[in-house]
Amino acid sequence: MNAARKLPPSLAGEGRGGAVTVSHPGSRRDRVLARIFHRSLPQGRARARRLTGLGLALPALIFVFAFMVYPVASLLLLSFQEYSPLRSAVTSFAGLANYVWLVGSDLVHQSIWVTVVFTAASVAIEMVIGLAIAVLLAKLVVELRSRPGRLLTGLLGGVFILPFATPAVAGAIAWKTLLHPQFGPVDALLHTDIAWFAQFPLASVIVADAWKMMPFVLFLMFAAVLSIEPEQYEAARLDGANGWQEFRYLTFPLILPVVAVTAAFRAVDAFTKIFDTVFVTTGGGPATDTQVFPLLIWRTTFDYLNFGHASALAVVAIIVSALLGVSLLAIRRASST
Repeated sequence: MNAARKLPPSLAGEGRGGAVTVSHPGSRRDRVLARIFHRSLPQGRARARRLTGLGLALPALIFVFAFMVYPVASLLLLSFQEYSPLRSAVTSFAGLANYVWLVGSDLVHQSIWVTVVFTAASVAIEMVIGLAIAVLLAKLVVELRSRPGRLLTGLLGGVFILPFATPAVAGAIAWKTLLHPQFGPVDALLHTDIAWFAQFPLASVIVADAWKMMPFVLFLMFAAVLSIEPEQYEAARLDGANGWQEFRYLTFPLILPVVAVTAAFRAVDAFTKIFDTVFVTTGGGPATDTQVFPLLIWRTTFDYLNFGHASALAVVAIIVSALLGVSLLAIRRASST
């Protein structure tokens, strides 16, 4: 006697004496019905999971739309309009007039050039000094394995992280005090009365920003150097390599992907986010010698109250950030292959 299975009535039939028998599994109709029966429950569960996931992600999607998509869309719309409360409270359509002004403005060209020079110089200083200190600190960590040595390296690491942990405004005020021509300690040590932020404004701002962000580069390079196997250095020493040869032919090639990604990331950050240090130290002056692009956007908005021009500048800043971000991703992908 065949044992009865729990199947739908469409797949089960009655035999002699009321016994339940299984339909012949070879027919096409039975296979289709069995497939529908066995897949209906998983499909329902999958649909429930999708709905649950959508419900859980919905608050985040609303947040992203409210604080990212909507402001950017409003900014893009305003960049095609003329709105200046000093002249009129009415917003009128301007077409591409704001972008035409942007392309032909010498003030914008000067600001972009200053930002490019600032970014290149600041990132170069950070990479060179940060990499040098990282290599020396890693060598110190490897050679000083005793308890006093670990305490010393930990103390040095805490000292090096202080500039990065200091708020940007506080660091800018500190540098403004250090380089003050009358009571600054730098001029006192050099026995001069140089007004650094007036006579060498861009160089002074670059040094202040490099001091602030150099620990970020340092600790990324430090982690990359420590990831190299010590046996490779031992083999290089057995081959007669000195310290410079170890760095040139072993350390630098192995950490080159990290160096490339770090430099690209800092370039994106320096070009698009430098504002507070310049604003506190020089205010963009003298004249427009240190007026970086983010500061130009701020001045166009709040000093000149020309929201159409400022929106066009902000759209350009977003496009530049996106292009630099794509370049960063390309560099990461190339370095990982």
